[in-house]
Parts: sequence; C-alpha cells; structure tokens
Amino acid sequence: MKTLRILSILMLAAINGFAQTWEFGSDFNLAQPVGGMTRTMNNAFGMSIGVAKKFKSPFALGIEAGFANYGSQTSRQAYTFDDGSVTETDVVVSNEIYTLQLTGKYFLRNNKNINPYISGKAGITWFNTTLTIEDPEDEFSCHPLESDMLSRDKTYLVSGGAGVRVDFNTFFKKMETQRFYFDLSVHSTQGGTVRYMNSEMDPGQPMPDKDVTAKFLNTQTQVIHEHHVGYVYTSLMNMVDYRLGVVFRMDFK
Repeated sequence: MKTLRILSILMLAAINGFAQTWEFGSDFNLAQPVGGMTRTMNNAFGMSIGVAKKFKSPFALGIEAGFANYGSQTSRQAYTFDDGSVTETDVVVSNEIYTLQLTGKYFLRNNKNINPYISGKAGITWFNTTLTIEDPEDEFSCHPLESDMLSRDKTYLVSGGAGVRVDFNTFFKKMETQRFYFDLSVHSTQGGTVRYMNSEMDPGQPMPDKDVTAKFLNTQTQVIHEHHVGYVYTSLMNMVDYRLGVVFRMDFK
C-alpha cells in the first residue's frame, strides 16, 4: 500500500509540469468473475471515480478509485443491549470490493468525436465482508447499533482493455466540443490469491475454506444461538469489468 501511495504521488508530480488538461470521470461498473471465481462469487455492481492528466499527445495518466458490492443478506435477529433489554432488528451482511489503481490510456483518434482507446491499469484491491446490526430507531441506519468486519483480504492487480469515448457534441450539437464524453469500456483484470466471503453456496461449488457464524439471542428461549452468515473461499482474482460513464475535461491556461 505504501508503494502504491508513493508511486501515485510521484506520477502526479511528474505529469503536472507537462499536461494542461485535467479529466474527471465516473463510471457505473459490472464486474463479472471468470475462471475459478465463477463458481464462488456473484457479479459485482458498483461505481468508480477517477482523475487524469491528458497530454497533447494521445496519452492520459491518472488515478482511479472504485467500489462494488457482490451480494448482501438481511435477516431479522434479536439484539441485546448492555442493560439487558432486547429488541428485534435487521442484521445485514454485505460483501464489498474496493480498488485503487494507476491508469493509462492511449487514444487512437485523438480529438475526434468518436475516439477509441486502449487502456492499462495497476493497483490494489480489498475484499471486505461486514456485519451490521441496524438501529430500529434510526430510519436511515446512519448510526448502526454495532458493526463487525467478518472478513478482509487484499491483493495487487493488473488490468488491460479497450474502450471508446463519444463526444456529447455528436448528439447535442449546441454543446461545446471536447468537453463532455460518454465513455464505454471493457477490461480484463488479473490478481493474486485472495480470500473472500459469499453468503450462499450453490450445488456444484467447491467446498469453502470455512463457515462463518455470528451469535444472537433467542428472545423466546433466552438461548444464545449461532446464525450462519456466509462461507469463505480462496481463489486467484480473475474478473471482466464492463463500464459505462461520463468524462468531463477541463483545460487550464
């Protein structure tokens, strides 16, 4: 993580003196497991935000952060307060992926309304599973009664793919050219071995590394029981990432 942070700072410092155009973008993402992950992980849906420097040459370099969720499970359980009182509340187990990457693009038709490109990325990703006990008196669950990290692991990753940018001016003739773009891309992502949780185990899946349970109180019998919340698997990271987003370009004099 320290290495990635240092590289990010050095890269931005280096390109700051050469580039005069900033690009800000946001994407909606669908990450589809392939290979060994196909049988033990669901599709992940999320979004990413990024900033990059666009050179006068057909290159752009930047940094991107992303978030995705590949499954949540909600169950009704009894929660016991410190004073011994008990309330019924929702218990949510959420599986999430976070990424931080350095990005590079090479544009094949620079400064054209329709501009395909090839792209490469490198960075780090975290697989987190959290258990949250929601506050029944908090309508928006902004302040949970309790939260616990059930599983966490990380791995480095590299990604390669291609995409296309389409200037808004292609569809909206009154808009300024080379300012706003639709961005559509596909990337293949490879990483190291990572451990992650899944709330379900379908027939035909490999046996999990272990089961994960959480303890709750049965309000009728006053007996503490273990409630199953998921399974832990280990696999090489291997996913295909589909993205659709918008890019805003700003020039600085």
